[in-house]
Order: sequence, then C-alpha cells, then structure tokens
Amino acid sequence: MSEKVLTVSAINNYIKSIFENNIYLQSFLIEGEISNFKYHSSGHLYFILKDNNSQINCVMFASSARILKFMPKNGNKVLIRGKLSSYPQGGTYQIYVSNMKLQGSGELYIRFEQLKKELYSLGYFNPEHKKKLPRFVNTIAVITSETGAVIRDIIKTINKRYNKVRVILYPARVQGEGAKEEIALQINKANIDNLADVIILARGGGSIEDLWPFNERVVAEAIYASRIPIVSAVGHETDFTIADYVADMRAPTPTAAGTLVVPDKASLEAEVNAYFKILGKIYTNKMAEYNLGIINLEKRLDMLNPLNILKREKQDLNNILKHLNLVYDKQILNIKADINNLNTSLLSHQPTQVIKLKYEELNKLANNLKNKFMTNYQIKKQKYLLLNAKLESLNPLKIMAKGFSIASRDGKYLKSVNDVKIGDIIETKFVDGQIKSKILEVK
Repeated sequence: MSEKVLTVSAINNYIKSIFENNIYLQSFLIEGEISNFKYHSSGHLYFILKDNNSQINCVMFASSARILKFMPKNGNKVLIRGKLSSYPQGGTYQIYVSNMKLQGSGELYIRFEQLKKELYSLGYFNPEHKKKLPRFVNTIAVITSETGAVIRDIIKTINKRYNKVRVILYPARVQGEGAKEEIALQINKANIDNLADVIILARGGGSIEDLWPFNERVVAEAIYASRIPIVSAVGHETDFTIADYVADMRAPTPTAAGTLVVPDKASLEAEVNAYFKILGKIYTNKMAEYNLGIINLEKRLDMLNPLNILKREKQDLNNILKHLNLVYDKQILNIKADINNLNTSLLSHQPTQVIKLKYEELNKLANNLKNKFMTNYQIKKQKYLLLNAKLESLNPLKIMAKGFSIASRDGKYLKSVNDVKIGDIIETKFVDGQIKSKILEVK
C-alpha cells in the first residue's frame, strides 16, 4: 500500500482546524509587550506580542480597534483577549485580538493624559498665568530630597555661576507613598515663609512610576497657587510631567535649573563694562552737544547786547572818518601836484606879469579850495558828532538809567494812551527789572 501524499494547503488547513476546534485557544487572556507595531490605513493593527523568551504575531481588525480608548505603541505592556488561529495561505499562525487593555505604566499614561487634558481646560497651562523669573535673585528655595545628589548638583552649579545667592532646602520625599503630599506642603510653606525669590522643584531621572508624584493633582494645584515663580526640573530632558506644564518654567535637568535661575557672574561683569562704555560715549557726546549750545547762545547774546551794538556803530563811524581823512589827504596831494605843474609851466613862459597874475590866481584858487575843503570837512565832522550823540541818546540802558521806563502790552510797546484801555494788564521795564500793572484810568 503506497503512502498518501498531502498538499501544502491540506496541511495548513488541517492545522487551522486544530486551532479552531480547541476551546482553550478560542478565547484566552495573554499578557506581553507590544513590538513592531503598525497601523494600517484600513484601520487594522498589526504587532508582535513578546516576553523575555518568546514572541507571537497579532492582528486586531478595525472593527475591534475602533473601540480602544488609547492608541497602542511599541513598549506598551498590555493584557489581550483573543483567539489563536492560522493563516493557511501564508502558513503562519497568530492571535486575533478582540480586546486590549494597558497594564502597568500604560494605565499611568492614561491617567497622565486625562489629568493633563483636564488641567489644560481649566487654564493651568496658560502662558498669561506664568510668572517671569527675576533676573537677579538673593534667595532660592529648592524642594527635593535632602539625601540625593540633586541638591548637591544644584548648589554646585549656582555657586559656580553666582556665589552671592542663598539656597534654602525644603526637604521632601520625591517618590513613593506620601511624596505628593510632602511636595505640595513644602511649596505652600515656601510661599508662607516668603524668603525666596524663586523655587526650584527638582528630582533626578527615573521611570514613570518613580516620577508619578509630580503628575498628581495636589502638586499641580500647589504649583498653580504659588505666588513665587517655580522652575520644574524633574527627571531627564525627555521626561515630561504635569509639574513641567504647570510650572512657570521647565528645566531639562536639575543642573540646568541652577543655570536658569542665576546669571553668570563673568557674563554680568562683561555686560556691565559694556554698559559703562556706552554710557561714557553718551556722556561725552551730550557734553559736547551742550557745550556747543552754550557757545552758540553766548554768541547770540553777544550780538544782541546794546553795548556791543554801540561799539559796532562807533567802529563804523571811525571807519567813515578815516575814509574822509584819506580823501582829504589825496585832494591836498592832487592840488599840490597841480601847483607844481603850474609853476613849472610859468617858469617855462618867463613873462613876469603873467607869472604874477597866474600866481595870484593860483593862490586864490588854492585858498578857495582850502576853504571849501575845510568847510566840507567841518560839515562831515559835525555830522559825525551828531550821529555819535544820537547813538548815545538812543542807548536804552542810558535812557532808562535816567529814570525812564518802557511800557508794553502783549509784547507790543505802547506809544499812546490810545493803545490801552481800562482793565488792561501792561508790563513796565526799568533798568533793573520789570513790573506788571493794571490800567485803572485813561486820560
């Protein structure tokens, strides 16, 4: 009897029937970690469920995936209900998942998202509520464990950057039972003491379970109610907690928090020196500007001074007199030259009578010319003296010193009683000051 030959399809279908006829494999619970997760455009979910020693393929069809309250991701620890079956065409077997529930940190993640969403809707994360950190601080409150390395790292960083700051430790448990109450209590106490300019809420890295006290509502409410600005420095740079979202500022690490709250002393000194240089330039430029303004004002005052105006007028008169003297001297020289020419001409003609007559005529002409010149000179001189006297008489200071004064109304000088009426306010200037008067009668 020859042995029966089976097809590949027959073997695979037989294996499928074994899975489907086993009641224990048609509905069971299995726990593991999700790996190689893929979300198909159809809505189906494909992933591997693994533990420390083995793995198995899983599929969750869109009809079941639609009722999930979370989106699975690699690393989630989950509890799955499903059935085991095979896929004959591919010769593989897999779990067909009907329901899925997060286990361990997955449940914490859901609680984290729920509280985050609720606090966001209440305005706990609003930027306008966040307080600005002071640039210069005298005292810093640090809320953390008193035995961990965090407080030492923060103090070391602060002292290295700016060693004039006082650090007050408010010790609190930062993980485990009672940690959330202690953290909230110390935040409130720091506000009651009112000694610090800023609060650092700090803890080193850890799992989500270790950091969970900073995801509790009581801590979020204490941070939100704090009057003192709070810097959240919880975990590593990739760790985010509810405290980070509510705090006024988040630092990626506790050490970085120390850098954020105090300025660098060397940078401050460089900044101050730069400001001094800028102020020095501004002072120098302003002083030069003011000095130039004073010089210009002095020049304007010098030009408007009545005494200087009189000096300039006198100088002009002196220049006119010098010009007249030059004209006179030139005319005398011309007359003498003419006389010499005439004498030469007479000498060349010899007749004594002619010479005598011409000489007399010349003397007469010379005398007439001299008289006219002297008359003209006296007129010019008298005019000069009159102009000089007139200038002296117009000197307002000299006139006012004799008891005269100048009256004006609204900046206009008064020349007649018709320029004012009863009730007008006028100003009267004297040589040493001025007064204001009210017109009581006009005659």
